[in-house]
Amino acid sequence: MINENQHIRQVARRLIAYVKEQERKVEPAELDASWQEVAYRIAALRQKRTRQLYLYMAGSSVAAVLIGCMFWIGLSLQTDKESDIERFAQSTEIRDTDRKEILLLVPGEDEIRIHNTNARINYGAGGEITVNSENILHEKRDEIEYNQLIIPKGKRSQLTLSDGTKVWVNSGTRIVYPDRFERKKREIYVEGEVYLDVVRNEKAPFIVRTHEFQVQVLGTSFNVSAYPTEKQSSVVLVEGSVHVTDEHKHETVLRPGQLADIQVGQLGEPRDVDVAPYVSWIHNMLMYENEPLEYVFRKLNLYYNQEFILTPDVADLRVSGKLDLKENIEDVLHAIAFAVPIVYEQTDEKTIVKKK
Repeated sequence: MINENQHIRQVARRLIAYVKEQERKVEPAELDASWQEVAYRIAALRQKRTRQLYLYMAGSSVAAVLIGCMFWIGLSLQTDKESDIERFAQSTEIRDTDRKEILLLVPGEDEIRIHNTNARINYGAGGEITVNSENILHEKRDEIEYNQLIIPKGKRSQLTLSDGTKVWVNSGTRIVYPDRFERKKREIYVEGEVYLDVVRNEKAPFIVRTHEFQVQVLGTSFNVSAYPTEKQSSVVLVEGSVHVTDEHKHETVLRPGQLADIQVGQLGEPRDVDVAPYVSWIHNMLMYENEPLEYVFRKLNLYYNQEFILTPDVADLRVSGKLDLKENIEDVLHAIAFAVPIVYEQTDEKTIVKKK
């Protein structure tokens, strides 16, 4: 096995040398990334039932490996490849936006529905899964499989991944992740908002993929907001360092206390911010500084799963403050009305907010 790996690496080095000799306009980082993709796919294929056939083909024909490498290099130079987890996420998209319960999807198991407003879900290194301290799965599967956690409006969750990384999952969020990570690769996919405290592992970078950008870290704490329904996404760094890449391959590195906006797939310049309002939701608080009132009520729609209709003269009012999301919606609305000249009318289905 070791000799075979060495042989494959030698083939890759020869390929890279050949490309350089031909003076192709290929950056070394692109070549390295292409080889990592090839190595990953080789490792994945070995875990499948086609392992013996693939090893025979790889061992018997250097030319076949060269052709495969050239194919993946050409693909990486021409397109922004989707990862396996992105393809899985897109092929299993959940469109039921009216769901009332937290939903945990584990391949080969029945849907796991969780009624709690805040659910604690833990994945152990041995394959066990617990929900609110209750064991629901003990079996360790042979192959790594993708699980999904869907959080509806009005609910939240705390997820501990198999490597110990902690993820706070906000309302209206879907997260796709493996039941356990590969040795040199940690990836998850997010639609919505998450706060992560990533366990450091320099041999296995942690990547958060979204529909417009990706974030790569070794170990740090940061917030990712990427709701498909929102015009603007963001990454906010609390501590450590993160590398952000948009769909156009524009890149930036954030330092603690910085935010990067992503709008229409375009990465903006990093800017210094007070991180507290961006991560206050993990403490069941909503903090806002000079924000339009419409922004505040969009957040409340997520947290309470209640529709708000604002008149135009109210929507653009600028407000600052802090709301306790553990309070019932009536108390929250009363607190806003105390600070801003508005009145509201509640029905079973919606709340109309207008100027006082």
